[in-house]
Amino acid sequence: MKKPAHRVLAVEDHPAVGELMRLALSRSLIQATIITSGEEALAHLTTETYDLILLDISLPGMSGIEVCRKLKADSRLRRIPVIFVSGESGIEYKREARLLGAVDFIEKPFVLLDFLSRVLGHLNMGMKGERQLHHS
Repeated sequence: MKKPAHRVLAVEDHPAVGELMRLALSRSLIQATIITSGEEALAHLTTETYDLILLDISLPGMSGIEVCRKLKADSRLRRIPVIFVSGESGIEYKREARLLGAVDFIEKPFVLLDFLSRVLGHLNMGMKGERQLHHS
């Protein structure tokens, strides 16, 4: 079995959606870890590193907006790209996500190929940035 090209953390409280994300990403050689709450995600990120975070807005306890706020306030985590994947599709949520520094906002329900294309696009942009940093 090939080694995953990337590691993604998905913070998603609906098991079926989380499993769909995990399966779709694994077919693209992306290792996805699914976590169901914001508090658990923040605790997990103290010991694990990821190339990208997929973040739902409506989570039990701490909202995805608050999780993103905490991520961007942490010097160790702020560079990890965040994509919101949410059924909360109002313009105010998209505006807040952009202001917090999210790189994208994917509305649920999503088209699987669009989801994969956008996630892979952001992961590939991150890899190009890393290569440029190492060659500078």
